[in-house]
Order: sequence, then structure tokens, then C-alpha cells
Amino acid sequence: MADIIFSSAAKREARPEQAAEGEPIWDVIELLFFAYRDFVSDPDHVLAKFGFGRAHHRVLHFVNRNPGMKVADLLDILRITKQSLGRVLKQLVDEGYVVQKEGPDDRRHRLLS
Repeated sequence: MADIIFSSAAKREARPEQAAEGEPIWDVIELLFFAYRDFVSDPDHVLAKFGFGRAHHRVLHFVNRNPGMKVADLLDILRITKQSLGRVLKQLVDEGYVVQKEGPDDRRHRLLS
């Protein structure tokens, strides 16, 4: 993990204390990037051992939290294309991590658990 150390003296010399009106606070944006990168790096390594990525993790999370959910509902939550979900979901179903069944009232519905 990377440690970001900002020298307070160098910081004051580089620019004034406050950002101009309407200008983003770049230091905060950069710190959020580094925090997110470090936060997800360990899970990424674990997922990689299974041959999965972050998309697989998101699908597994929401299907586990909402067993019996429709594929359409999962698409709404994740805001991804059917094509993207189809690739990820096929791998999870083929490997037995997700079960896909027809809906009881409408065979077109695919329920995930």
C-alpha cells in the first residue's frame, strides 16, 4: 500500500490555502483515489484467485442479499448492460455460485439465488 505524505511547507508554497471559488479541491480528490485503490486491492487479489473480478463480487453480493431477485432488478441496481451481466452471470451459474430458476408466474422471469 502506498503512503501519501504531503509536506505542509511545500503545500503552502505551491498554492494558496483555499481553493478558488468553484475549483475542485485536488488533494481531496487524489486522496479519495488512493484510499479507494488501497481499499479494493486486497479483495481484488482474493477474487483473482477464483478467476473473478469486481463485477462478479457485486453480483454475488446483491444476489446473496436478495435471494430470488429477478435479473431485471439486478440490472437496475448495478446499472450495467445485459451483455455485461450475461457474461458475469453465466460464469457464476456455470461454476455453481448462483442458481437461476424460472419465475413461478412468468417463465420469462429469471430468479437468482
